[in-house]
Amino acid sequence: MKPHAWRLADHLTALLLVAMLVSSALAGGALLLYRIPEIGRQGQALLQREVDGMAARLVLLPQTVEGQLAQVGMLLDQVPAGQADSLLDTSIDNAQVAVAMYRLGPDGRIQQLGLPRAQRDRRAALLGRDLSRSRLFASLPGGAGMAWDGGHLSPVSGAPTLAAAVRDRQGHAIVVELSAEALVRTVALVVGGDAAPMWVVGPGGDVVAHTVAGAPDRPDLQAWLQAAAAAPAAAAPVLRWDGRAWLAAVAAVPALGWRIVGRMPSGLDHPQVRQLLVYNGLAVAASLLAAIVMALLWARRMGRPLQQTVARARRAMAGELPLAPAQRSTVVEFNQLAQEIEAMAVVLHERELSWQSIFDAAPLAMGVSDTRDAMRLLAVNAAWCRDFGFAREEAVGRSPVELGMFAEPPTREAMDAVIAAGPVQTELRLLRRDRQELLIVMFGPHPVPGSDREVIWASMDIGPLRQAEHAVRELNQQLEARVAQRTEALAGTHAALTQTVEQLRLAQAELVHAEKMAALGALVAGIAHELQTPLGNSLLALGSLVEVLECFQQASQAGLRRADLQTFLAGVEEGAEIAERSLRRAADLVQNFKQVAVDQTSAQRRPFELHAVVRDMAASLRPGLAGTPYAIDVELPASGLLLDSYPGALGQTLGQLVHNAVLHGFAGRDHGRVHITGGRGEDGQVWLRVADDGWGIAAERLAGLFDPFAAGRAGPGTSTGPRGAGLGLYIAANAVATLLGGRLTVHSTQGQGACFELRLPDSAPGRRSAGGDTPAPWQPA
Repeated sequence: MKPHAWRLADHLTALLLVAMLVSSALAGGALLLYRIPEIGRQGQALLQREVDGMAARLVLLPQTVEGQLAQVGMLLDQVPAGQADSLLDTSIDNAQVAVAMYRLGPDGRIQQLGLPRAQRDRRAALLGRDLSRSRLFASLPGGAGMAWDGGHLSPVSGAPTLAAAVRDRQGHAIVVELSAEALVRTVALVVGGDAAPMWVVGPGGDVVAHTVAGAPDRPDLQAWLQAAAAAPAAAAPVLRWDGRAWLAAVAAVPALGWRIVGRMPSGLDHPQVRQLLVYNGLAVAASLLAAIVMALLWARRMGRPLQQTVARARRAMAGELPLAPAQRSTVVEFNQLAQEIEAMAVVLHERELSWQSIFDAAPLAMGVSDTRDAMRLLAVNAAWCRDFGFAREEAVGRSPVELGMFAEPPTREAMDAVIAAGPVQTELRLLRRDRQELLIVMFGPHPVPGSDREVIWASMDIGPLRQAEHAVRELNQQLEARVAQRTEALAGTHAALTQTVEQLRLAQAELVHAEKMAALGALVAGIAHELQTPLGNSLLALGSLVEVLECFQQASQAGLRRADLQTFLAGVEEGAEIAERSLRRAADLVQNFKQVAVDQTSAQRRPFELHAVVRDMAASLRPGLAGTPYAIDVELPASGLLLDSYPGALGQTLGQLVHNAVLHGFAGRDHGRVHITGGRGEDGQVWLRVADDGWGIAAERLAGLFDPFAAGRAGPGTSTGPRGAGLGLYIAANAVATLLGGRLTVHSTQGQGACFELRLPDSAPGRRSAGGDTPAPWQPA
């Protein structure tokens, strides 16, 4: 596969773009490889600071709650007992994180209860409930002090909750139940709204709160907390949750028994990493845009001197020499290339002058032609101008046809055929400028090296040589006359050979008479015509033998020498060899025609190749066309069309069709061709077509063409000579249908020839003969 060629400017542009892209990719990749881990470390440190800050603020919570509970206790001591519940309700309404507040007596029962507005109708049912066995009440110190329980079983909600309790001086305990979610979110707001999301893990390892409202399901952090406890403080393990990897940090709140776990996206999910990728992509895009602009400008600047160098090379190849000095370039290699091209142009100019000198000094007439421009002459030498009488300026730029050098100008197709044939030696007649005809021998065309359209012709006037040959030919004719006189002694041998031919004709006539086949007269004529050449050669060979014998007798009378004997033996051997070869050719012809005669004179069934039968039949018909402008062509595969049938019937049918074409189709025409083709159809049957380019058949006669006594054809050239009885095509169609088991059809358009088609099975059906002496249906009556 031929590679796609790029311009130098495109190569330079692509090179600069690739270099810029690779550089940007390497720089960006190195930056990412360095910054992503650094961002991870910075994010881990920031997350740890935020978690520690959250834990530090939650550590202050007990002190705040203890002070608030002590203040509530003092207020309860100062208000009447009937207003204590209202005081606690007000405290619940004012507090953002408290969900219930109640006062327990020394026995652990609820004495006063503050509830949110929506649950205050349950107050009566909850007052007096015993909480003395609760873990929170049991953990209160005997004196003043505070206790926390992250899993306190709330009497209000019935669920574990965060609770704090303070015992006053009278032994009462004031308990407040807090919402861990609200508490943690309140602290998170204090820490900062952009802080990382955090979980609050209770003493039991369950997540009790989340800093983000509407957060997803709370994960099980037990395994991660154990791994984090075993890892160094600065190398917390990666948290796998929700199908993603997270940076995580943990801080403990010992007073509450809580652990704060914060999380932050890691890797490509980290906001700073994504921002870095966006900036890096924008930088690469900007670099690419700048590279495109720079590459285009730089490639144009670099390609301009090279284009000038290419243009100079083209001028040098076109013969525009000498070249003008080249403009200097800023590239050393381009300057060297321009200098080398200029030096090459000088060398080419010198070689062209040398070639022109040799061309002009050649003794033969020579010319250079352009094969793609009607053989227009590009150059001629002095010998060409001398032989044809044209001036060089008059001939160059014009074709031989335009110069009138052809008596009959050749066609374009003929000239193309001569050029395609390559260098040959051809004799032809051309006209000089003064219209004198020259007989020349043309040598060529020879292609010009380095060009695919220029050729060189050479010619030589051979008129004087042909005159000398004519004189020699006359002498040879005189010698042939002497030889003819000496061959009279061989008349007896010639008579014997002639008698043999006559016997063959008599035998043929007897076969024709015995089988009632008058058509075999043409076959005999063909045999005689084909045998005439080998028999004539045999006579000439015998004449040579007689001459050699006479020379030998004369030499014997004068004294026989060894050289005379050798000459005699060589002459006898040569004459005998020629006679033997000619007689063997005659025997082969007799054998071939004999097979055709046997097939046509008997209804013998045998396997045969269709090509062999058609070939032999055509060979027997061609002599009958000798001396006429008509011809027979056979185009059949040599094998593959094997039939088990009657070759005689097939041959007689072919002969009838060819005879019909010559008699009717070619009547009155100065040319005609019968084309016989065959093959195997898709249905498995063999088809055989006999087509001619004659007058054709009128449409109204096609339907009854195969009827008895039907006229064969009618056209502008209908034969006016003897006509048959009108049974030929009827007998042929009957033979194809009854004996060969096929069918014969015809297709014709008047004025465009006719085509007869035979469709034959591989094996003919059993012969259906009427018995007795009734001839086969293909035999003429």
